[in-house]
Amino acid sequence: MSATADLVAFLRARLDEDERIAQAACPAPWIRHEHVAGVHADDATDGRPYGSAVADCRRVPDGYGVGNAEHIVRHAPARVLAELEAKRRMIDDTWGGPDHEDMWLHHMQLLALPYAGHPDYREEWRP
Repeated sequence: MSATADLVAFLRARLDEDERIAQAACPAPWIRHEHVAGVHADDATDGRPYGSAVADCRRVPDGYGVGNAEHIVRHAPARVLAELEAKRRMIDDTWGGPDHEDMWLHHMQLLALPYAGHPDYREEWRP
């Protein structure tokens, strides 16, 4: 197997893992709370002041179950930041000049697709 084929196989396996974990997590509703009830700055043992924002999935089946926990851990800040850096490098990459501009645009449209629900997303960007 060539180095390129190995890389593609590796990426596909990682995406398959991410998909399995995301599908095992509760899909919705995840709720962002602005306050942690009963936690005050003087009482917080984890350093969070009263009023910290938290994600709450307790109102959904499985609550803080294994599927949700694994999904949360997989999307830890370090990994998200690494993915952002990789995507920024893809955006900034020179794709070999004008002959590759259509391919670059198509890849940018694909990178934007997860944000299709954002109010600033334009339908003409959809690949």
